[in-house]
Amino acid sequence: MAGEVTLTCQMGRPRVTTTGSPQLAYALVEARAATAAGAGGSAAARLPLNLALVLDHSGSMRGEKLRSVKDAVKLVIDHVSDSDIVSVVVFDDNVRVVVPAQPVRDRELLKAAVDGIKDGGGTSMSLGMNVGMTELRKNASPHVVNRMILLTDGATYGDADRCRRIADDAGASGIGIYPLGIGADWEEDLLDNVGQRSSGLPAEFIRRPEDALGIFQQQLQSAESVAVRNAQLTVRLYGGVTSRRAVRVLPIIADLGPSVLSDTHVTVGLGDIERDTPQAVLLELMVESKPAGVFRIAQAELAYDLPSGQREVTRTDAIVTFTTDPVPADESNPQVMNYAEKANAHRLVTRVLDEYKSTGKVTIRLNPSVTRVLDPETQRLLDQLQAGGQLSGDEIKTIGSKTRKLTQQF
Repeated sequence: MAGEVTLTCQMGRPRVTTTGSPQLAYALVEARAATAAGAGGSAAARLPLNLALVLDHSGSMRGEKLRSVKDAVKLVIDHVSDSDIVSVVVFDDNVRVVVPAQPVRDRELLKAAVDGIKDGGGTSMSLGMNVGMTELRKNASPHVVNRMILLTDGATYGDADRCRRIADDAGASGIGIYPLGIGADWEEDLLDNVGQRSSGLPAEFIRRPEDALGIFQQQLQSAESVAVRNAQLTVRLYGGVTSRRAVRVLPIIADLGPSVLSDTHVTVGLGDIERDTPQAVLLELMVESKPAGVFRIAQAELAYDLPSGQREVTRTDAIVTFTTDPVPADESNPQVMNYAEKANAHRLVTRVLDEYKSTGKVTIRLNPSVTRVLDPETQRLLDQLQAGGQLSGDEIKTIGSKTRKLTQQF
């Protein structure tokens, strides 16, 4: 049955003046799962879960971090359904299956196994990811939410490329990886990359050990809210239109990089789409000038899997009206332009952080159009950097975490 997902495309400027030169255009493509009731008006049933919790228990996790994470895992065990599948894998420089993939029936036995986790040695994240994938594949199905929650507090040793390959394999298998970084020393670029390559999300920052409980609860609620799976967005570009950039702006901001762009189309794996949590991609397009008239400059197509396993497709067009009359600036779409402003702020703040991490100083100056969309703590920390001050790893990650969530404030 069609209609499970609504696909819309809004232009930043639906009307533009013909100038004779190419113009920048913003297109916001949004996929929103229906919150429709099921048959007879009852709420739609959630999909069963197949979760692998893959946890770093290296020596640096000793103490409060590991205790908090174990409490968070036990919360998940307490709150999933009896028929949901859960596995728990721990890694340091070795890997061990603490809870083999199984329905959650004897909760006390599973929680006792989690309580037995002790801190270990070094960190080899690919070992945990690989065994987590093995546990997930035992029960993987188009009819369930197949998801890995991957937590670490530090840098993995010599196996980053293998982690990326496993993430690619997970994405091809319909398994999303949702990374969590606890503390100040984990590798943002790697964890973000692992999440996005698997069609999950970039890493979530657990700033303090006591925050782990809430973050794991959010992860569980996210998995339970999945309406459709394996969503892929393809935006086909028509003559005279080229793509410059694609940025995910909902549920968080993430620059998708050049790999999703081609001369004729933009392709983005969206993975799971949840009820009440739309996904949106902002496209920066260059559009050649056209004579006065109404033109379809692109067509967005979303393909996704229903709980039944059936593949559905929905489409919508990107329409621009060219006119010889001057177009007032206030005709722009405020939602699209707000997302464009915040995506630009995120990009520039990321450049500042990258420069600081690589050189220990900051030469980039942020103008008021960037800083005015930031919260007071982020502004204060960036001002400190630009005045030549130093920031801790925790503060750097706090800036990154907050700026990627700017669009949640619209």
